[in-house]
Amino acid sequence: MRTLACLLLAAALAVPAAARDDPPAPDPSELINALLSGLMGFTDMSGAELQAEVATAGGIPFRSDVPLEYMTRAELGKYLKEMLDSEYPPARAEADQRTLQAFDLLPAGADLRALRGRILAENIVGFYDERPGKKKLYAVSDQRKLTPANQLILSHELRHALQDQYADLHSVLPDSVGDFDDRRMAFLSVLEGDATLVMERFLVHRLTGDKGDKEDEVPPFSMPTPPMPEVPPVLRDQLLMPYFAGRDFAQTLQRKGGWDAVKQAWSRPPESTEQVLHPEKYDAREPPRPVDVSYAPRGGRVVNEGVLGEALIRTFLGEGAPEEAAAGWGGDRYRVFDVSGKTLLVWRSVWDTPADASEFLAAAQARMGTLHAAQAPRRGYRVFGSPSRWVAIGERAGGIDFVSSDDEQAFDAALASLAGS
Repeated sequence: MRTLACLLLAAALAVPAAARDDPPAPDPSELINALLSGLMGFTDMSGAELQAEVATAGGIPFRSDVPLEYMTRAELGKYLKEMLDSEYPPARAEADQRTLQAFDLLPAGADLRALRGRILAENIVGFYDERPGKKKLYAVSDQRKLTPANQLILSHELRHALQDQYADLHSVLPDSVGDFDDRRMAFLSVLEGDATLVMERFLVHRLTGDKGDKEDEVPPFSMPTPPMPEVPPVLRDQLLMPYFAGRDFAQTLQRKGGWDAVKQAWSRPPESTEQVLHPEKYDAREPPRPVDVSYAPRGGRVVNEGVLGEALIRTFLGEGAPEEAAAGWGGDRYRVFDVSGKTLLVWRSVWDTPADASEFLAAAQARMGTLHAAQAPRRGYRVFGSPSRWVAIGERAGGIDFVSSDDEQAFDAALASLAGS
């Protein structure tokens, strides 16, 4: 599991900062502290007391105490720089950036690494560092005490520490599976959804005194979706989906099989976000279909490859597209190449039925038509583009091909090879 991904998800729990053109806003943690202490009666508590309440709220005991350390906001900045350098070096960030831009998921010129770093720096109030040799809980507090905001966020992060005591989280997925890969998002959905469910139960206990150790004792509660100004939709969805869809998934597991079922999923997570969004597919263990992208451009170098998946296909199709257009996903695979300094993306998806494939194809073509000018068809594919970018999409051999490049020669060579295969 990538620590950076979990840190970014922790940042998404906090109230985001205002847009840069707005007047300076109060520190988000100060707003949370005022709300929880002034209106909701949150009181001081120790780290040991917090850990005990999290164990009760989540129905699973800790195997050992979790060390708690404090850091100032200034110390956090230094820590996050080390984290970014370790977990998200420039080469990894560039590969993700080129991939997302080729999918039209990130604006040209956007600096992905800087965006992710800003989200961290502006919003983190506490986190669990699960890297080998660390294994500590950190509270960001200049006063070196657990403020109400710390308590709420750390109830979530302590659940991650508990997960780390029961499952070998580093061995579930290879490190080559990136943060924007469907498999990583599915795995994070289990961990973040479970931690969010436990945080909700902790909050209910703090507000009502009800320990919530039985499902029917917990009053209905739903986390509001925070606004995320100046954050591209792909970053917003990649951050928030594991919390919200994951929370519903974890609750479904807990209601059917208790906390033991949730615990088992830490080591045996869903194989796709499709299984998260449709838990019946997880119960049936309906696996993604294998998809092969065998094409490679002459002289090209692979810079990234992975699976987009149902969740990010929803993002790919854009605001207003029906969710049904991404449902019926059977599997996909993409490869991103560097061709003499230019980028070539070749993506292939397969669908459960011909009707599902047709629905996705129509939605994808409509989306491309809003982003790029239509061009003359090439080799059986519909083509969209501009003077510096070309996109093609079409149906072939029971699947959907999507090709994107800023090199017209590499683009046309890929279409010629795919059409002839």
